[in-house]
Amino acid sequence: MALLGKIIKEDKFLINIRPGEVVSDVIIEKDYLQLRTYAMGDIDRERGFKQNIQLSKEKAKELIILLEQFVNS
Repeated sequence: MALLGKIIKEDKFLINIRPGEVVSDVIIEKDYLQLRTYAMGDIDRERGFKQNIQLSKEKAKELIILLEQFVNS
């Protein structure tokens, strides 16, 4: 497992949104959370995951702060 080590908040870049939706799944264990995303259109998750991110509770707390900034802006 490769844990997320550092979160860097970028302020000067735009997000390039592509049409369509990506499926993801989340696995929650006692000490870690894993988020996997799949290729666009792979609704049944048959082609393997494209990205795999694992968070410790410490990094999850950092991400919560960033998500609250996003939701409340």
